[in-house]
Amino acid sequence: MKLRIIPILVTVVLLPFTAAAEDASKTGTAAAQFLKIPVGAKAAAMGSTFASVADDPTALYWNPAGIAGIQRISGSLSYSQWIAGLKHSFAGMVFPIGSQSSIGLSATSLKSDRIEQTTIDLPEGTGTFFDALDIAIGATYAQSMTDNVAIGATLKYVSQRIWNETAETFACDLGVTLKTGLKDLRVGLLFQNFGPGLTMSGRELIRQVDQDPASTSNPFIETAIQTQEWSLPTSYRLSTSMSIIGDEGLMAIPNSRFLLAIDAVHPNDNPEHYSIGGEYEFAGTFAVRGGYVFNTDQEGMTLGAGLKIPLGVTMFSFDYAYAAFGLLGSVQYFTLSAAL
Repeated sequence: MKLRIIPILVTVVLLPFTAAAEDASKTGTAAAQFLKIPVGAKAAAMGSTFASVADDPTALYWNPAGIAGIQRISGSLSYSQWIAGLKHSFAGMVFPIGSQSSIGLSATSLKSDRIEQTTIDLPEGTGTFFDALDIAIGATYAQSMTDNVAIGATLKYVSQRIWNETAETFACDLGVTLKTGLKDLRVGLLFQNFGPGLTMSGRELIRQVDQDPASTSNPFIETAIQTQEWSLPTSYRLSTSMSIIGDEGLMAIPNSRFLLAIDAVHPNDNPEHYSIGGEYEFAGTFAVRGGYVFNTDQEGMTLGAGLKIPLGVTMFSFDYAYAAFGLLGSVQYFTLSAAL
């Protein structure tokens, strides 16, 4: 019965992926692009194929349902030097509530260095500096509905600031994980960044306007430039993963596990893209990872490694990832995690 349900589930989930085949280019039609930056070196090294794996605190980003299976207080800190010198950071904590549910807190930021203002008259700089900062702060709850199905939801505050202009909104992520019962085959489904759009406002948008230039006696009045609302980068993600080698995999080899994962993503501001990734883990201690992202302009190969170190009852993990971005160069990720 379980095997008959799986094709039906996959068919229903894939229907939205065919809806935008006739769309023109959607690139540049959504704000808050930092919400799409991969979180965590482990997931990044696997080509962002993580919505069905979701087995550490970065599940707060990849699939909130994943934290339902975390049985110890756990935390992760992640950092990457993003494209164009931007600094991307993530922090997440998971707190189990009994054996069937967990809550989590997360924060993500993308920050620029100080940038000097330029104008038409002063193209070399005015001596005035500004910066940009994007923030998302989330609270997550996840519950195991049965031994095989878990659901989770994240409510998050989203803010973007550049100089003195800001935009704020709230968004929601919804996730599901399913253990199919066929070996350790898992399916993950994520609906990400659903909420009202963002509209910039701030003092730099206030202008002095002369309503009657022909008159010398009328005063200037303050007016505010009205900016357009931009939608959030919503997406649907379908993921599946399975151990090819492992105790629950297709074949058993002592001290070895090889996990294969595939993700498909339907965003509202770009064509659909797909990725494949894998992780080979030896003795539950050392792991090497790799992946590839398809149907994007610049993304491609990803590589990485991870090491688990037990210290008393605490398990520390350090993960590293490298992601190629074509003409834009490359990005490196560093993540430190601990399970108490």
